[in-house]
Amino acid sequence: MTSITSLKTKVKTKVKKLTVLLGSAAVMTLGVSASAMAASLYDVTELGYVIYDPYESNGASGINDVGQVVGGAYVGAGGGTRGFIWDSSTGITNLGTLPDGNHSGANNINNAGQVVGSSDSGYSANRPYLWSKDTGMIDLGTLPGESEGSAYSINNAGQVVGESGYRAFLWNQSTGMTDLGTLPGESYSHANDINDVGQIVGSSGNRAVMWNDNVITNLGTLPGRNYSYAYAINNAGQIVGSSSNSSNGNSRAVLWNSNGDITDLGTFADGSSSYASDINNIGQVVGRAGDRAVVWDSSSGISDLNKLIDPSLGWTLNGAIAINNKGQIVGYGKNKKDQYRAFLLTPKSHKPVPEPLTMGGTILAGTGLAYLRRRQGRLRRSSKA
Repeated sequence: MTSITSLKTKVKTKVKKLTVLLGSAAVMTLGVSASAMAASLYDVTELGYVIYDPYESNGASGINDVGQVVGGAYVGAGGGTRGFIWDSSTGITNLGTLPDGNHSGANNINNAGQVVGSSDSGYSANRPYLWSKDTGMIDLGTLPGESEGSAYSINNAGQVVGESGYRAFLWNQSTGMTDLGTLPGESYSHANDINDVGQIVGSSGNRAVMWNDNVITNLGTLPGRNYSYAYAINNAGQIVGSSSNSSNGNSRAVLWNSNGDITDLGTFADGSSSYASDINNIGQVVGRAGDRAVVWDSSSGISDLNKLIDPSLGWTLNGAIAINNKGQIVGYGKNKKDQYRAFLLTPKSHKPVPEPLTMGGTILAGTGLAYLRRRQGRLRRSSKA
């Protein structure tokens, strides 16, 4: 017959082994949580062409809510650049140029797939154009007395804004091109964006401005700075851009609320310059801080997009140019081959969750923990008996 002392020794040994198993199960569960938390927030798509110079007209410059991307691509020595439209089903489509042209670039696209930009032509100078699948590229003309210009934005009503010579313009199908004017005492203006309400933003002289019902408003600068530029406006009337100081050139990304208040969006701890290039209708802002592509929102402040993608992909995201209302972002950076490329970031459709097999491991670990705790309790009670 087995002695009481021998039985207690066996029970203690089993309890010790079960404790180790409990610890292993807990580690499994913790490992799943850490893996889920470390999951990236965006998928990265390379748009498939070489950017000759990311700071010029080559790259991705606009995206609509359908996920179509526009920009400019360098097509090789002697070939110049071409405006393009990209989508996930057809890839890149070359938009061509105006007659006798050698260069073009695409700046923006609306949800109907209409594209605006500029192209040289037989006139030699750049001309603003409107492109659609049905009509191809149409020269929008220029303001009286001018020979060149560029179209920078188009809204969902088909209204186009840009610059002709040294003046901001508004173009629509019924009235053609209209001079938007300048701030008092200034001779230069530039229109960058128009929302679906018809509000327009840009600059006049060294000040960010908004045109609303043909009235131009000086948006002002950050305290202690004397330059500002407005690059984008959403349908809520929120405007983003930058404000800088001519004495040191340091720039800060800024947000003007619909009431006119200006907010410094900040930068990284190193104090590097920051620029806000676009804002969507839910208030997400994209741009650049130093040499990093960034996104701002009201809850998280500034976030380095490089930390929100899978690091094993080898990308360095240098600048974010545009964001749509689904949160998709386009910009430029270097891929793992150290080549400049345009990128598209697409938010993952849900919060990170364990993969199916990992989830199974979590369930098994949880079930195991419950069973082992009950077994351990019985063994301890047996030992005491």
